[in-house]
Amino acid sequence: MLYKNSYIKIISLFLLANIVYSEYANIDLSDDKELLSKEIILKFQKEHYVKNITRSTSNEEFIISLLDRLDDTKSYFLKHEVEDFIASASEAESTYDFKLAFKITNLFYERLINYSNFQINLIENNNFDLLKAEKLDIFEDDNKWLADIEELKLLWKKQTKNDYLSLVISDSPPDKPEDNLVKRYKNRIKRVSQQKEEDIYSLVTNVLTKEFDPHSSYLSPKSSEDFDMDMSLKLEGIGALLGSEDDYTKIVSLVPGGPAEKSGLIKPEDKVIGIRQGEEEIVQDVVGWRIDDVVDLIRGKSGTKVEIEFLSSDSLNENVKKKVLLIREEVKLEDRAVKSEVLNFDNNIQIGVIDLPSFYMDFNAYMKRDPEYKSSSRDIKNILLEFNKKNVDAVILDLRGNGGGALDEANKIISLFIERGPTVQVKLKSGYVRPWGSQKNNQVWQKPLIVLVNRYSASASEIVAAAIQDYKRGIVVGQRTFGKGTVQSLQDLSEGAIKVTESKYYRINGKSVQNKGVTPDIEIPATWDIESIGESSYPTALEWDTIRPYRHQQFAFNEENLDILKENFVQRLDNDPNLKYLKSIRNRYDLNKNKKFLSLNIEERKNQKRLNREWMLQTENIRRSNLGLEEFASYKDFQGNNEESDQDKINLEKDLMLQETVNIAKDFINLDINLVAVK
Repeated sequence: MLYKNSYIKIISLFLLANIVYSEYANIDLSDDKELLSKEIILKFQKEHYVKNITRSTSNEEFIISLLDRLDDTKSYFLKHEVEDFIASASEAESTYDFKLAFKITNLFYERLINYSNFQINLIENNNFDLLKAEKLDIFEDDNKWLADIEELKLLWKKQTKNDYLSLVISDSPPDKPEDNLVKRYKNRIKRVSQQKEEDIYSLVTNVLTKEFDPHSSYLSPKSSEDFDMDMSLKLEGIGALLGSEDDYTKIVSLVPGGPAEKSGLIKPEDKVIGIRQGEEEIVQDVVGWRIDDVVDLIRGKSGTKVEIEFLSSDSLNENVKKKVLLIREEVKLEDRAVKSEVLNFDNNIQIGVIDLPSFYMDFNAYMKRDPEYKSSSRDIKNILLEFNKKNVDAVILDLRGNGGGALDEANKIISLFIERGPTVQVKLKSGYVRPWGSQKNNQVWQKPLIVLVNRYSASASEIVAAAIQDYKRGIVVGQRTFGKGTVQSLQDLSEGAIKVTESKYYRINGKSVQNKGVTPDIEIPATWDIESIGESSYPTALEWDTIRPYRHQQFAFNEENLDILKENFVQRLDNDPNLKYLKSIRNRYDLNKNKKFLSLNIEERKNQKRLNREWMLQTENIRRSNLGLEEFASYKDFQGNNEESDQDKINLEKDLMLQETVNIAKDFINLDINLVAVK
């Protein structure tokens, strides 16, 4: 156990001879929340897909997960503290010790304030030697809990120096980086000091629910309210789901058709660092802020402007700061709607591209029996009918970044491409398996079909891709999909609500997409490690398994046809400038992803930044030269070109994955196969 007197001695060592700007007041677990915890556990025992799910994780595992969630970099807790906590967890009488979890979380926040005070004192007495040959360990996988206070203080000093150095060498450094950092650290102290019982309770409870599976969660009364608002699309803002990671507010996902998604500049995993309202000149630094306060700054009336400053997640360890000016709007159904375009090529070849950002449906209009209600399946049907009139030769259904939506819509979209049969199987907690599909569809498209996917294609997108693959109706191209093969339901509580995984879905061949996703027939190189996200990256993801396949008729597309397409692709992989460019980016990523140390020498950092940009410019210009395009004169021109994009249109010129998919579609057309179901 951790004794209070020894803990007080630790704190005094941290703050000796330093100014204390704030202290943390512990928050205790109330009786009401303890009762709510029991209610949540009973709900999971009763409703979760996995029988007796609460037996799958121990109190010790719960506490270890909490320690990892709070301090994954091992920058705050000491080795003996962690050992004491784990020992207490193994001895606890309760199934899940929420009081111990609160104690650990309180200590973490108290330590975080001590850390912030330590940093403020360092900055205000700035004596950093920026020319010193010094390094910061940034490879977290092999981090160990530190043994004593002096080791922690040395780490904190290096982290603070890195914060300072990053500001100094940024593209637009502030006049007084010291002032910016002190303000940032004080904001963190303010955020931590404003913690309420519900904040700690939500954090702790969601650590527990994630032990059951990654998609089950607790929604506080406030979160439940925001969830309802999001489902009805009444929120006005930039169309982004935000989360917290250390001091940063992080982009978790983008709402299809929202201002952020349409900008083409913001991506999931990017970190918001500043917000500027309308025509104001001052950018508000939001590093260290509570996520609620960041959300309040971003939300606003439709038509108003907000500028977001963020650290790009795909910047080769450079922590590049970017800006994007967005106009707030209410995300309407039509903004999330499908886009399409017919691409014309030599020899009178026409390829239709359908970009579907989500599986949408106007439920209100449908319930009112409006004959003109809007849905993704109806919109795609009309597009396909128009393609038929224009005698389009092949269709590319682009599901990249499509995180899913209405299951019934996925089923109806599949029916546009097949004559009859099941599309997906859903297995309930009871073991009952329900097939979805129809014995008589109105098949609209009979010609070649390619489904384009990436790692962010999930759920309903995976159902569509898997069905097209299983029926051999077309081919799947891109990268392995997310691997979410579970379905959740929302269950009300006496306070708030929980999302519970209640069923799993399976392909018609009997295999699950859970964990493994859908593997494309032809895999286009990814420029990053797709294993770093997705279902398989979650340690508590439900396992992949199989059930009985459902009888279905496949189309006349055999392995020989697919082998021809693969052979042509492999030849391009070695010679095509765009594919060679993608492989170069991936090789560079692999060199940097396991980087162990970050230099704290300003000249080395500047040089690394310069070399990165020179490499990126050179690699892009090699691609352009091989394609006969004009080369960029500078890195600034290169970046400016990346930012100029009309997201309301399908941009073949800048979309290298789509370009290669078009090449595959041309090969598909040349096979001249009669795509009919084999009896």
